[in-house]
Amino acid sequence: MERTKARILHVDDHQDTRLMMAALLQDCGYGVLTAGSVAEGLELAKEINFDLYILDVRLPDGTGVELCQKLRELNPKIPILYYSAYGDEADHQSALKTCGDAYLKKPVCIADIQESIAKLLADAASES
Repeated sequence: MERTKARILHVDDHQDTRLMMAALLQDCGYGVLTAGSVAEGLELAKEINFDLYILDVRLPDGTGVELCQKLRELNPKIPILYYSAYGDEADHQSALKTCGDAYLKKPVCIADIQESIAKLLADAASES
């Protein structure tokens, strides 16, 4: 079985976004699982060792920032990328100040997503 570059958990409440992101990232060689809520994301994070989390900011049962804080409690070294259509620059900076490593505002081209993921994974690898 071929080894993926990294295992990614993508949490977004829109199923179409999850399906598109999973397909794009799998085409890039990543192993991807998706969740539609804070609760689903936390459950998967407890069961599986991921290398990166991609979180929407608005979820049906909480926020991506709240999920980020809970994920940090589970494993503080895993990089977290917000990927959301919501908020302005001040909201982005506030989210990152609270928890998280990077923020991309939808829509974003796949090259920008790949670049952000590669940088976060490289930074995490150099710290461990």
